[in-house]
Amino acid sequence: MQDKRYQVFISSTFTDLRDERRAVQDVIISTGDFPVQMEDFPAADEDQFEFIKTLIDQCDYYVLIIAGRYGSIAQDGMSYTEKEYHYAVSKNVPVLVMLHDNRTGLALDKSEETQVGRKRLNDFIEEASKGRLRKTWDSTGDLKLTVREALENAKATKPRPGWVRGDSVASIEILEELNEVRKENDQYREAIGQYEVDIPLPKLPDHNDEVAIGLFPSRKETGGYGQGPVGTDRVATVKGTWLSLFPLFFSNLKWGTSDWNDEYFYHIIEDDSCAAIGSAIANSVSDVNATSEFCISKNDLEMLTDYFVETGFMKADNAGEPFSDIAKRFARRLRINRDGHDQITLEAGEISMDNEIPF
Repeated sequence: MQDKRYQVFISSTFTDLRDERRAVQDVIISTGDFPVQMEDFPAADEDQFEFIKTLIDQCDYYVLIIAGRYGSIAQDGMSYTEKEYHYAVSKNVPVLVMLHDNRTGLALDKSEETQVGRKRLNDFIEEASKGRLRKTWDSTGDLKLTVREALENAKATKPRPGWVRGDSVASIEILEELNEVRKENDQYREAIGQYEVDIPLPKLPDHNDEVAIGLFPSRKETGGYGQGPVGTDRVATVKGTWLSLFPLFFSNLKWGTSDWNDEYFYHIIEDDSCAAIGSAIANSVSDVNATSEFCISKNDLEMLTDYFVETGFMKADNAGEPFSDIAKRFARRLRINRDGHDQITLEAGEISMDNEIPF
Protein backbone atom coordinates (compact mmCIF):
# COMPACT_ATOMS: atom_id res chain seq x y z
CA MET A 1 0.00 0.00 0.00
CA GLN A 2 1.43 3.43 -0.94
CA ASP A 3 2.39 5.81 1.90
CA LYS A 4 1.53 8.94 -0.04
CA ARG A 5 -1.97 10.04 -1.08
CA TYR A 6 -2.75 12.43 -3.94
CA GLN A 7 -5.48 14.93 -4.77
CA VAL A 8 -6.83 14.41 -8.28
CA PHE A 9 -9.01 17.02 -9.99
CA ILE A 10 -11.72 15.62 -12.30
CA SER A 11 -12.58 17.95 -15.19
CA SER A 12 -15.17 17.46 -17.93
CA THR A 13 -18.47 18.70 -19.22
CA PHE A 14 -21.10 17.88 -16.64
CA THR A 15 -24.59 16.79 -17.71
CA ASP A 16 -23.46 14.39 -20.45
CA LEU A 17 -20.76 12.70 -18.36
CA ARG A 18 -22.34 12.25 -14.92
CA ASP A 19 -21.86 8.47 -14.89
CA GLU A 20 -18.32 8.73 -16.20
CA ARG A 21 -17.35 11.31 -13.56
CA ARG A 22 -18.76 9.09 -10.83
CA ALA A 23 -16.81 6.12 -12.20
CA VAL A 24 -13.54 8.06 -12.22
CA GLN A 25 -14.26 9.26 -8.69
CA ASP A 26 -14.67 5.64 -7.57
CA VAL A 27 -11.37 4.66 -9.18
CA ILE A 28 -9.48 7.48 -7.46
CA ILE A 29 -10.99 6.58 -4.09
CA SER A 30 -10.15 2.90 -4.62
CA THR A 31 -6.46 3.79 -5.10
CA GLY A 32 -6.47 5.59 -1.76
CA ASP A 33 -6.38 9.06 -3.30
CA PHE A 34 -8.73 12.05 -3.00
CA PRO A 35 -11.01 13.07 -5.90
CA VAL A 36 -11.76 16.78 -6.27
CA GLN A 37 -14.72 17.77 -8.44
CA MET A 38 -17.36 20.48 -8.61
CA GLU A 39 -20.18 18.18 -7.52
CA ASP A 40 -18.80 18.65 -4.02
CA PHE A 41 -18.84 22.44 -4.07
CA PRO A 42 -21.38 25.23 -4.67
CA ALA A 43 -21.60 26.07 -8.37
CA ALA A 44 -21.68 29.48 -9.96
CA ASP A 45 -20.22 31.27 -12.94
CA GLU A 46 -17.14 33.47 -13.54
CA ASP A 47 -16.83 34.24 -9.83
CA GLN A 48 -16.86 30.54 -9.07
CA PHE A 49 -13.98 29.98 -11.50
CA GLU A 50 -11.75 31.87 -9.05
CA PHE A 51 -12.70 29.26 -6.45
CA ILE A 52 -11.98 26.44 -8.90
CA LYS A 53 -8.46 27.78 -9.42
CA THR A 54 -7.74 27.48 -5.69
CA LEU A 55 -8.78 23.82 -5.83
CA ILE A 56 -6.56 23.10 -8.82
CA ASP A 57 -3.66 24.80 -6.99
CA GLN A 58 -3.94 22.12 -4.28
CA CYS A 59 -4.20 19.13 -6.64
CA ASP A 60 -1.40 16.81 -7.69
CA TYR A 61 -2.93 15.49 -10.91
CA TYR A 62 -5.63 16.64 -13.31
CA VAL A 63 -7.84 14.14 -15.18
CA LEU A 64 -9.51 15.65 -18.26
CA ILE A 65 -12.41 13.59 -19.66
CA ILE A 66 -13.47 14.56 -23.19
CA ALA A 67 -16.42 13.13 -25.08
CA GLY A 68 -18.80 14.83 -27.53
CA ARG A 69 -19.49 18.23 -25.96
CA TYR A 70 -17.34 21.36 -25.67
CA GLY A 71 -19.22 22.68 -22.63
CA SER A 72 -20.74 25.86 -21.24
CA ILE A 73 -19.17 29.02 -22.65
CA ALA A 74 -17.65 31.66 -20.36
CA GLN A 75 -17.67 35.40 -21.01
CA ASP A 76 -14.38 35.23 -22.89
CA GLY A 77 -15.82 32.75 -25.42
CA MET A 78 -13.98 29.73 -24.01
CA SER A 79 -15.67 26.81 -22.26
CA TYR A 80 -15.18 26.49 -18.50
CA THR A 81 -13.70 23.03 -19.05
CA GLU A 82 -11.01 24.46 -21.34
CA LYS A 83 -10.39 27.33 -18.90
CA GLU A 84 -9.80 24.78 -16.13
CA TYR A 85 -7.39 22.90 -18.42
CA HIS A 86 -5.39 26.03 -19.29
CA TYR A 87 -5.10 26.96 -15.62
CA ALA A 88 -3.88 23.48 -14.66
CA VAL A 89 -1.23 23.64 -17.41
CA SER A 90 -0.14 27.12 -16.25
CA LYS A 91 0.39 25.69 -12.74
CA ASN A 92 2.39 22.69 -14.08
CA VAL A 93 -0.17 20.19 -12.79
CA PRO A 94 0.24 16.96 -14.83
CA VAL A 95 -2.77 16.55 -17.13
CA LEU A 96 -4.10 13.08 -18.00
CA VAL A 97 -6.34 13.27 -21.08
CA MET A 98 -9.11 10.66 -21.40
CA LEU A 99 -10.60 10.95 -24.93
CA HIS A 100 -13.72 9.09 -26.09
CA ASP A 101 -12.77 6.74 -28.91
CA ASN A 102 -16.06 6.92 -30.84
CA ARG A 103 -17.38 10.48 -30.56
CA THR A 104 -19.25 10.24 -33.87
CA GLY A 105 -21.35 7.42 -32.41
CA LEU A 106 -22.56 9.37 -29.38
CA ALA A 107 -26.23 10.29 -28.93
CA LEU A 108 -27.31 13.73 -30.16
CA ASP A 109 -27.86 15.06 -26.63
CA LYS A 110 -24.24 14.18 -25.84
CA SER A 111 -22.76 15.79 -28.95
CA GLU A 112 -22.19 19.29 -30.25
CA GLU A 113 -25.06 20.25 -32.52
CA THR A 114 -23.40 23.10 -34.43
CA GLN A 115 -20.40 23.28 -36.71
CA VAL A 116 -18.93 26.00 -34.51
CA GLY A 117 -19.25 23.81 -31.42
CA ARG A 118 -17.66 20.83 -33.15
CA LYS A 119 -14.74 22.96 -34.36
CA ARG A 120 -14.15 24.33 -30.86
CA LEU A 121 -14.17 20.80 -29.47
CA ASN A 122 -11.74 19.49 -32.11
CA ASP A 123 -9.37 22.42 -31.56
CA PHE A 124 -9.49 21.79 -27.81
CA ILE A 125 -8.74 18.07 -28.29
CA GLU A 126 -5.81 18.87 -30.56
CA GLU A 127 -4.33 21.32 -28.08
CA ALA A 128 -4.86 19.08 -25.02
CA SER A 129 -3.24 16.11 -26.77
CA LYS A 130 0.06 17.78 -27.59
CA GLY A 131 2.98 16.58 -25.51
CA ARG A 132 1.06 14.82 -22.76
CA LEU A 133 -0.41 11.45 -21.85
CA ARG A 134 -3.63 10.71 -23.76
CA LYS A 135 -5.71 7.56 -23.43
CA THR A 136 -8.87 6.58 -25.28
CA TRP A 137 -12.01 4.89 -23.93
CA ASP A 138 -15.42 3.86 -25.27
CA SER A 139 -17.28 2.63 -22.16
CA THR A 140 -17.46 3.44 -18.47
CA GLY A 141 -15.64 0.23 -17.56
CA ASP A 142 -12.93 0.97 -20.10
CA LEU A 143 -12.59 4.50 -18.70
CA LYS A 144 -12.09 3.22 -15.14
CA LEU A 145 -9.29 0.89 -16.23
CA THR A 146 -7.68 3.60 -18.37
CA VAL A 147 -7.69 6.17 -15.56
CA ARG A 148 -6.19 3.69 -13.10
CA GLU A 149 -3.34 2.85 -15.50
CA ALA A 150 -2.74 6.52 -16.34
CA LEU A 151 -2.55 7.52 -12.66
CA GLU A 152 -0.13 4.70 -11.84
CA ASN A 153 2.10 5.78 -14.73
CA ALA A 154 1.89 9.47 -13.73
CA LYS A 155 2.83 8.72 -10.12
CA ALA A 156 5.88 6.78 -11.33
CA THR A 157 7.04 9.28 -13.97
CA LYS A 158 5.75 12.62 -12.65
CA PRO A 159 6.10 12.51 -8.85
CA ARG A 160 4.11 15.12 -6.94
CA PRO A 161 4.08 16.36 -3.30
CA GLY A 162 0.92 14.50 -2.27
CA TRP A 163 -0.12 13.94 1.34
CA VAL A 164 1.49 11.81 4.05
CA ARG A 165 -0.23 10.44 7.16
CA GLY A 166 0.79 12.27 10.30
CA ASP A 167 1.83 9.05 12.06
CA SER A 168 4.31 8.25 9.30
CA VAL A 169 6.27 11.51 9.62
CA ALA A 170 9.68 10.62 11.00
CA SER A 171 11.44 13.97 10.82
CA ILE A 172 12.36 15.28 14.29
CA GLU A 173 12.25 18.86 13.00
CA ILE A 174 8.68 18.45 11.76
CA LEU A 175 7.62 16.82 15.01
CA GLU A 176 9.08 19.74 16.92
CA GLU A 177 7.17 22.19 14.72
CA LEU A 178 3.96 20.26 15.29
CA ASN A 179 4.59 20.37 19.02
CA GLU A 180 4.98 24.16 18.88
CA VAL A 181 1.67 24.41 17.02
CA ARG A 182 0.07 22.25 19.70
CA LYS A 183 1.37 24.57 22.40
CA GLU A 184 -0.01 27.60 20.57
CA ASN A 185 -3.40 25.89 20.25
CA ASP A 186 -3.42 25.20 23.97
CA GLN A 187 -2.77 28.88 24.60
CA TYR A 188 -5.66 29.87 22.31
CA ARG A 189 -7.98 27.44 24.08
CA GLU A 190 -7.04 28.90 27.42
CA ALA A 191 -7.56 32.46 26.13
CA ILE A 192 -10.96 32.02 24.49
CA GLY A 193 -12.29 29.03 26.42
CA GLN A 194 -13.55 27.14 23.38
CA TYR A 195 -13.33 27.29 19.62
CA GLU A 196 -17.06 27.24 18.95
CA VAL A 197 -18.98 30.19 20.34
CA ASP A 198 -22.76 30.17 20.18
CA ILE A 199 -23.58 33.71 19.03
CA PRO A 200 -27.32 34.44 18.85
CA LEU A 201 -28.59 35.94 15.60
CA PRO A 202 -29.86 39.54 15.79
CA LYS A 203 -33.65 39.84 15.73
CA LEU A 204 -35.15 40.47 12.30
CA PRO A 205 -37.33 43.63 12.12
CA ASP A 206 -41.08 43.05 11.97
CA HIS A 207 -42.62 43.35 8.50
CA ASN A 208 -44.64 46.36 9.71
CA ASP A 209 -41.61 48.18 11.14
CA GLU A 210 -40.58 51.29 9.25
CA VAL A 211 -37.30 51.78 7.43
CA ALA A 212 -35.83 55.02 6.05
CA ILE A 213 -34.58 55.14 2.46
CA GLY A 214 -32.59 58.02 0.96
CA LEU A 215 -33.30 59.31 -2.55
CA PHE A 216 -30.53 60.78 -4.66
CA PRO A 217 -30.47 62.32 -8.13
CA SER A 218 -29.31 59.89 -10.81
CA ARG A 219 -26.20 60.95 -12.65
CA LYS A 220 -26.94 61.16 -16.37
CA GLU A 221 -24.22 59.21 -18.10
CA THR A 222 -23.66 58.60 -21.79
CA GLY A 223 -26.25 56.04 -22.76
CA GLY A 224 -28.35 56.22 -19.58
CA TYR A 225 -28.70 56.79 -15.86
CA GLY A 226 -27.98 54.93 -12.72
CA GLN A 227 -24.42 55.21 -11.46
CA GLY A 228 -25.71 55.86 -7.96
CA PRO A 229 -25.58 58.72 -5.42
CA VAL A 230 -22.71 61.17 -5.36
CA GLY A 231 -21.34 62.58 -2.12
CA THR A 232 -24.09 64.07 0.08
CA ASP A 233 -26.47 64.99 -2.74
CA ARG A 234 -29.46 63.39 -1.03
CA VAL A 235 -32.64 65.23 -2.03
CA ALA A 236 -35.20 63.38 0.05
CA THR A 237 -35.80 60.75 2.70
CA VAL A 238 -38.82 58.46 2.58
CA LYS A 239 -40.16 56.05 5.15
CA GLY A 240 -42.20 52.93 4.66
CA THR A 241 -42.73 49.52 6.15
CA TRP A 242 -40.64 46.68 4.81
CA LEU A 243 -43.70 45.12 3.18
CA SER A 244 -44.93 48.39 1.67
CA LEU A 245 -41.56 48.77 -0.07
CA PHE A 246 -41.53 45.20 -1.37
CA PRO A 247 -43.80 45.62 -4.45
CA LEU A 248 -41.64 48.50 -5.69
CA PHE A 249 -38.50 46.47 -4.99
CA PHE A 250 -39.99 43.40 -6.67
CA SER A 251 -41.12 45.20 -9.83
CA ASN A 252 -37.96 47.21 -10.33
CA LEU A 253 -35.10 44.94 -9.31
CA LYS A 254 -32.87 44.39 -12.34
CA TRP A 255 -31.17 41.03 -12.56
CA GLY A 256 -29.64 38.64 -15.03
CA THR A 257 -28.70 34.97 -15.20
CA SER A 258 -25.52 33.09 -15.95
CA ASP A 259 -24.86 29.37 -16.13
CA TRP A 260 -22.28 26.89 -14.95
CA ASN A 261 -22.42 23.40 -16.42
CA ASP A 262 -25.98 23.98 -17.68
CA GLU A 263 -27.26 25.20 -14.29
CA TYR A 264 -28.49 28.79 -14.06
CA PHE A 265 -27.85 31.37 -11.32
CA TYR A 266 -29.00 34.95 -10.92
CA HIS A 267 -27.03 38.10 -10.20
CA ILE A 268 -28.33 41.57 -9.36
CA ILE A 269 -27.46 44.47 -11.69
CA GLU A 270 -26.82 47.00 -8.95
CA ASP A 271 -26.66 50.35 -10.76
CA ASP A 272 -29.80 49.73 -12.82
CA SER A 273 -31.65 48.41 -9.76
CA CYS A 274 -30.72 51.46 -7.66
CA ALA A 275 -32.03 53.80 -10.37
CA ALA A 276 -35.23 51.87 -11.08
CA ILE A 277 -36.19 51.32 -7.43
CA GLY A 278 -35.31 54.87 -6.42
CA SER A 279 -37.39 56.37 -9.22
CA ALA A 280 -40.32 54.09 -8.41
CA ILE A 281 -40.23 55.16 -4.74
CA ALA A 282 -40.05 58.83 -5.78
CA ASN A 283 -43.07 58.34 -8.03
CA SER A 284 -45.02 56.79 -5.15
CA VAL A 285 -44.66 59.88 -2.92
CA SER A 286 -44.99 62.63 -5.52
CA ASP A 287 -47.08 63.75 -8.45
CA VAL A 288 -44.14 64.25 -10.82
CA ASN A 289 -42.88 61.70 -13.32
CA ALA A 290 -39.60 60.81 -11.67
CA THR A 291 -38.70 57.91 -13.98
CA SER A 292 -34.92 57.57 -14.29
CA GLU A 293 -34.38 60.77 -12.26
CA PHE A 294 -33.74 59.32 -8.78
CA CYS A 295 -31.92 56.40 -7.25
CA ILE A 296 -31.27 54.77 -3.91
CA SER A 297 -27.82 54.00 -2.54
CA LYS A 298 -26.19 50.61 -3.00
CA ASN A 299 -26.13 50.26 0.79
CA ASP A 300 -29.93 50.61 0.88
CA LEU A 301 -30.26 48.16 -2.03
CA GLU A 302 -28.14 45.65 -0.11
CA MET A 303 -30.15 46.23 3.08
CA LEU A 304 -33.47 45.59 1.31
CA THR A 305 -32.06 42.54 -0.47
CA ASP A 306 -30.73 41.04 2.78
CA TYR A 307 -34.08 41.56 4.52
CA PHE A 308 -36.10 39.88 1.78
CA VAL A 309 -33.64 36.97 1.63
CA GLU A 310 -33.94 36.50 5.39
CA THR A 311 -37.76 36.54 5.21
CA GLY A 312 -37.80 33.97 2.39
CA PHE A 313 -39.15 36.35 -0.26
CA MET A 314 -35.85 36.07 -2.13
CA LYS A 315 -33.71 33.06 -2.84
CA ALA A 316 -29.99 32.76 -2.21
CA ASP A 317 -27.54 33.69 -4.96
CA ASN A 318 -27.22 30.11 -6.18
CA ALA A 319 -30.86 30.01 -7.29
CA GLY A 320 -31.99 30.34 -10.89
CA GLU A 321 -34.08 33.45 -10.18
CA PRO A 322 -34.27 35.84 -7.21
CA PHE A 323 -37.87 35.66 -6.00
CA SER A 324 -39.74 32.79 -4.38
CA ASP A 325 -43.22 31.76 -5.54
CA ILE A 326 -44.86 33.16 -2.39
CA ALA A 327 -43.13 36.51 -3.01
CA LYS A 328 -44.52 36.66 -6.53
CA ARG A 329 -48.05 35.97 -5.28
CA PHE A 330 -47.70 38.53 -2.52
CA ALA A 331 -46.51 41.25 -4.91
CA ARG A 332 -49.34 40.49 -7.35
CA ARG A 333 -51.99 40.74 -4.63
CA LEU A 334 -50.61 44.03 -3.33
CA ARG A 335 -50.70 45.44 -6.82
CA ILE A 336 -54.26 44.20 -7.36
CA ASN A 337 -55.44 45.74 -4.10
CA ARG A 338 -53.23 48.82 -4.57
CA ASP A 339 -52.06 48.41 -1.00
CA GLY A 340 -48.82 49.67 0.43
CA HIS A 341 -48.15 52.97 -1.33
CA ASP A 342 -50.10 54.95 1.28
CA GLN A 343 -47.70 53.54 3.88
CA ILE A 344 -44.71 55.17 2.13
CA THR A 345 -44.29 58.81 3.14
CA LEU A 346 -41.93 61.66 2.36
CA GLU A 347 -40.14 62.45 5.62
CA ALA A 348 -37.64 65.07 4.50
CA GLY A 349 -36.63 66.94 1.36
CA GLU A 350 -38.58 67.41 -1.82
CA ILE A 351 -39.29 65.33 -4.92
CA SER A 352 -39.07 67.85 -7.72
CA MET A 353 -37.78 67.89 -11.26
CA ASP A 354 -36.10 71.18 -10.38
CA ASN A 355 -33.57 69.37 -8.22
CA GLU A 356 -30.12 69.99 -9.55
CA ILE A 357 -28.63 66.80 -10.99
CA PRO A 358 -24.83 66.68 -10.61
CA PHE A 359 -22.76 65.73 -13.65
